[in-house]
Amino acid sequence: AVSSSGVVFAMGNETKWSSRDLLAVFYIIFCLFFAWFISLSNLIFSKHFPDRQYAMEHCQNDTTPMRDTFFRREEETYYGPRWVYFAPHVFSAILWWNLSWIQLIKWIRAKHLWLHRWNGRIQVLAMLGQIITGTGLALKSPTPGIRMLSIAYGAAMAYVWTQTVYHVLRKDIVRHKYWATKMFGYAQAIALQRVFLFFFMVLTVAGVPLYTPLDQLQSQAARDAETLQMFNDSFSMCIYSAIVLTEWYQAAEHNQLLEYRVQEAKEKLPLTGNGAAKPLLR
Repeated sequence: AVSSSGVVFAMGNETKWSSRDLLAVFYIIFCLFFAWFISLSNLIFSKHFPDRQYAMEHCQNDTTPMRDTFFRREEETYYGPRWVYFAPHVFSAILWWNLSWIQLIKWIRAKHLWLHRWNGRIQVLAMLGQIITGTGLALKSPTPGIRMLSIAYGAAMAYVWTQTVYHVLRKDIVRHKYWATKMFGYAQAIALQRVFLFFFMVLTVAGVPLYTPLDQLQSQAARDAETLQMFNDSFSMCIYSAIVLTEWYQAAEHNQLLEYRVQEAKEKLPLTGNGAAKPLLR
């Protein structure tokens, strides 16, 4: 049975906005901005996705602050041999980044459940597409380490996706919410990769000694090698950061559950003569 104090505790925490919730909102807005600023706007407005021929011609004029050729050559593979994975990856990304955040709005879940359910079905399919095509793209990564890391990340996302779908089919909304939140949090790695890469380049151009200063890179090969290193590091950092931040966010909910269990245990403990509760024996 659920105790009265436990119900009050759980309801109180459900209706309050914590600093953790506010940070999460700003974090999501920040990631959404970079997803559009770095990737989607470039693909849709500059490269005219899905116009493959136009994009290939436009890639020839692409430049970065590093004055490298690595990104141009990498991007050309997307519109070349990797197009079979890249095209559906972009399409599913457009669906995900433009509509997935709607699932987080509480009043939509409460007042417009039909919208939450139908959008949820779209997002489940979009994320499945992201996982399959993202793993396919990773198989052709220029770095073996990033290839293995990306495949492991895809496997983790597939597991979280499966749990999300499994529990909603069982109508277990509590567990579905837990796994859906985790899936949404892990997916922020896609935007965080752009964030880290952007700041790595900005810091290098600004002369911050995070990487070899740009004025010391005397050859094209050296600039390409440095850019590749930034690209690899951005993948390592984005996956790590997305998972850690998600687990940090959900750890607070787990702590609330522990507090609830403590309250419930205290109500069930017999009292001693002086009114103190006897310790639990295990």
